[in-house]
Amino acid sequence: MLNTPFLRACILLLGLNTPLAIHAAPTDPLIGTWKVVDERTGSYLSDIVIRKHSATEQYSAVIVKMYPSAKEAAPTLCTACTGTLKNQQIIGMEVLTGLKMLNQNEEFGQGVWLNPYDGHKYNLNGRLSKTGKMLSINAKNPSNNSFRNMTWIRL
Repeated sequence: MLNTPFLRACILLLGLNTPLAIHAAPTDPLIGTWKVVDERTGSYLSDIVIRKHSATEQYSAVIVKMYPSAKEAAPTLCTACTGTLKNQQIIGMEVLTGLKMLNQNEEFGQGVWLNPYDGHKYNLNGRLSKTGKMLSINAKNPSNNSFRNMTWIRL
């Protein structure tokens, strides 16, 4: 026969510990899907999925969807890219690398953004809104000192 009081005690302990373990695990503010918005035009550029590498604690992102502009269709190949990325498929392309959390869940920096529209790489910094639903991005192209601002909206 089963030892019923022992089993009940085990189930009770498991039931008490499980919700605490679930609620105790903090969620990362950047991991997930974001919509990239061009601040100059207000138009959607792409949807990206951000992930975090556990070994390096750095964030990276891949494009999962591109949006057409008012003037042209969404690009499918990175024709402006150079090197091994030249003419590669944009969907699935890693466009963000090396982004680090600078202040706890608020400021992020030291990332590199590859713009699939012009093929340029930008040094990237960002600030997360208090609600965690918007990320304001400032990007600088070190080769020509041009700047680009974007807003990423959590989906």
